[in-house]
Amino acid sequence: MSSNETGTKGTPQARPSGKVKFSDHLNDFLLANRKIFLIFGIVAVVLVVGAGVVSVVNSSIATNSTIALEKLEADFASWSSATDADKPAKSEAILTGADTIIRKYSGRYAAARSLLIKAQLQVAISDLPAAEKSFALLADKYPKSHMAPVALANAAAVAEDRGDQDGALKYLEKADSKYPTEPGSGRVILSIGRIHENMKQYDKAMEAYNRLVATGTDSDWTKLAHDRIIILKSLGLVH
Repeated sequence: MSSNETGTKGTPQARPSGKVKFSDHLNDFLLANRKIFLIFGIVAVVLVVGAGVVSVVNSSIATNSTIALEKLEADFASWSSATDADKPAKSEAILTGADTIIRKYSGRYAAARSLLIKAQLQVAISDLPAAEKSFALLADKYPKSHMAPVALANAAAVAEDRGDQDGALKYLEKADSKYPTEPGSGRVILSIGRIHENMKQYDKAMEAYNRLVATGTDSDWTKLAHDRIIILKSLGLVH
């Protein structure tokens, strides 16, 4: 064996540049960028943990709001059977409880339902201005709730009871325009016609009655509208 051969075996040879494996490149890249990947990994873990915490918190809020609402509903249900002497204190407690839920769980079903209970109690204790305000607030704050059109109709009824027919019309027209296909829409249109009739605005009353009849809906509201059309014509109030 020659000395040249011995030197060749004893010296480590560099890897041919054309035969570097992909895994070698990958290892070098990961090593060079290990801090960046570590940061991304930490962020990913934080996001996952954060999403889990939000889910747990939302679940806890939903549970607590449901418990609070159930107590409020039970208190309101028992209010009617309370003695006259006990009602003022119970009314105050219910209104305070409703306000707490409305404030604490704003945007949730419990808050919307509590607003409705508050308005109903205010009607029961004859605080009509406050009841109208609560009904209107419910419709404005929760327009997508199934309670919104009901709240507008109730606000209109309260306004009419207070002698504010113009205010009642505004609530009814809002309900008519925003919730034309909701249950009770026929009653809303009939009420619009009735209030116009009370205000001696017979042409507008006829417009509402005719529109209701034109729907072809077989309901008591449609039948009443048809009767009013006949009566107004027979009295010569419209042509």
